[in-house]
Amino acid sequence: MADVQSNQTRPKNRVFLFLAVSRADMQDKPHREQVTAYSEREARSMLAGRFILCFAGRLPVQGAQHD
Repeated sequence: MADVQSNQTRPKNRVFLFLAVSRADMQDKPHREQVTAYSEREARSMLAGRFILCFAGRLPVQGAQHD
């Protein structure tokens, strides 16, 4: 049996950008919110309690090495 090597690596942090509107302020205008997380799901969970969100983009974390 061959030795199996995992090609999975640790997830990398990304900066997720969202267009957001405050849930508490009916007069709030759409604005940008950003959060650093491993996944979009994690990023949304950090903001969803306070904002209605629309995904706007994902960027590598500043200073990270590129493969």
